[in-house]
Amino acid sequence: MRKSNYLLTVMILLMSFAVPPAIAGEYVLIKGKGVEVCEEYGKNLNSFNLHNKYVMACERKINPEFTDFKKPEWVVVDLWENRKILEKIARFLGERHPISSKKVGKEPHYSYSDFQEWEGQLRNMIEGKYAPTVEEVQIDIDNDVNKENIIKYSDGNCPGGNYFGAALIVLNDNKSEIDIEKTKQLLQNPQYYPKLPNELLSRGWEFSMYDVFLYKGKSYFNRWSGNQAPGSKDKIDILKVFVTETNKAKKVSTKEICRYRFKSAK
Repeated sequence: MRKSNYLLTVMILLMSFAVPPAIAGEYVLIKGKGVEVCEEYGKNLNSFNLHNKYVMACERKINPEFTDFKKPEWVVVDLWENRKILEKIARFLGERHPISSKKVGKEPHYSYSDFQEWEGQLRNMIEGKYAPTVEEVQIDIDNDVNKENIIKYSDGNCPGGNYFGAALIVLNDNKSEIDIEKTKQLLQNPQYYPKLPNELLSRGWEFSMYDVFLYKGKSYFNRWSGNQAPGSKDKIDILKVFVTETNKAKKVSTKEICRYRFKSAK
């Protein structure tokens, strides 16, 4: 009898260790209640084990059970073969800006004066461990039926590094230039300070991790932001979803449709 009780106790203990950890939090919809895509996307987010507020920071995952959602099939870009457009993207983002040479944490931010010098810096980054990850996809990001060339430029160590960010850039048809007007629609960056004359359009993309998803064939993009910059009003427990649309008059506009706050379990 004692032996049976002992075996039963051991079995209960083993079963308790086999139980997966409880979900430590959830995303609560605070803007977009009643909007189908917002309600369903929230369910998708909360279908994962959100053991802390950083789980969805670097990439927002899609649960295969939510079949109305899809992720773009990003293709990794060869940095050296695409160095000419990469240099233009880096300048646009202020990533390797020619007027400032700085070091953030352990990650150097180079300055350069011409393309040849940029090539040297890029080679050093590729051979070292500071090279960005650049991915591309063709997708109708502004929902006007026509597909655009979209670049996702990810740099730094998300989310635990001293520096990180993932920006979305639209290129022209032959991928030789940045389409500034279409890219502007994707620059939904936090504004920490009043906008200054001649400042970079991309200002504020640092510590903002952008991603893209489709819902029932329509394109949306979202942004998770860290609050490392002084004066930030977008805390790290906020996740926003945006949609860019083109009306019959060919006017393009972007609006925030969903906002979620991460709520830790007590």
